[in-house]
Amino acid sequence: MEATVRMRLLLVVGTMGVGASSFLLQMQYCFGEIGCFATNTDFYHPLRPTNPTPISREDLDLTYHVWSREDQLGTMVRAARIADILNTTLKASRKTKVLIHGYLDSEGATWVYDMAAALLLYGDFNVLTVDWGGGSRALYDQAAVNARVAGLEVAFLLNWLEAKLDHHPRDVHLIGHSLGATFAGYAGERVIGLGRITGLDPAGPYFENLPPKVRLDPTDALFVDVIHTNGDPLILQGLGMKQACGHLDFYPNGGRQQPGCNVPLRASFDVLNQGIDINHGFTLEQKVALTCSHSRSTQLFISSLISGCEFQAYYCLSHLLYRTGLCQICGDGSWCARMGIEAEKWRGLGQAGRRLEQMYVTTTDEYPYC
Repeated sequence: MEATVRMRLLLVVGTMGVGASSFLLQMQYCFGEIGCFATNTDFYHPLRPTNPTPISREDLDLTYHVWSREDQLGTMVRAARIADILNTTLKASRKTKVLIHGYLDSEGATWVYDMAAALLLYGDFNVLTVDWGGGSRALYDQAAVNARVAGLEVAFLLNWLEAKLDHHPRDVHLIGHSLGATFAGYAGERVIGLGRITGLDPAGPYFENLPPKVRLDPTDALFVDVIHTNGDPLILQGLGMKQACGHLDFYPNGGRQQPGCNVPLRASFDVLNQGIDINHGFTLEQKVALTCSHSRSTQLFISSLISGCEFQAYYCLSHLLYRTGLCQICGDGSWCARMGIEAEKWRGLGQAGRRLEQMYVTTTDEYPYC
């Protein structure tokens, strides 16, 4: 069943230049029981030139795998048959971690399996891995819109778990990489009291410097922590967002390019010559060449689970000032925090309006990166 579409003509003044006016359509898309979303003026911006029609729920065909210490092979559940989750090892008494892959990837991305295994070593959790490959394997502008449909699916699941199993959203932690981090934000804005979202180098193009409604922001969960590892401009092969978008924003090594990821520009030309397989994503060689810094965020989080690295980060006005050593103080404990799984132990958490948007930490070029 295709999405129901409603259109409304808006008069927007001043969005296209000084003194200029333009007409824009506000598009509302509805997807049955999982709800609706609107593409309004927030989504029309020179930095986001297109907003295609999202694909249907059926074409997205989102699936989950439910993992636990009792079921380390995982059990698949289709989002369209969500009641089947009652036949898995998911328990309402456990906290739940939800892992969300990014653009051109799938649930089969290596980091997803590695992180699921690391989480089960770290604690007795429900771990759900999300496969939205039906939406992520598309041209980038289309995938960016499809992420909103996927966000509706996950929000529907979490609200359903609360209604049917009394599994409270405060016990849920969404962990998304790249476009998956934005997807997590879209889910979080529809779940009252969601506990935590971790954004692993949220995607920059189409989201950087746009209104909070368009991207991940601190209102999407009770606690939003973000690890920025590839915040250079796109022309310099930066795929991530430099802009702070959480309660704690960590910038390891300055958050632009990571140690050991000095990728030659010829990698970009290789991708142009070889092309990108939309059905299967980047080849392994292309991923290594182009996404080293972008993917480092996932590896740093995994390391925080199993390596013993503390990744103590400190608030500072700039990375340059941090490198002088003048900012490595914690004060009452609220001016520093551990990047990764233990970020939620930050002393400033819960203080009204408290955000530390420039947290710096130094890591190395090889695992475990301590």
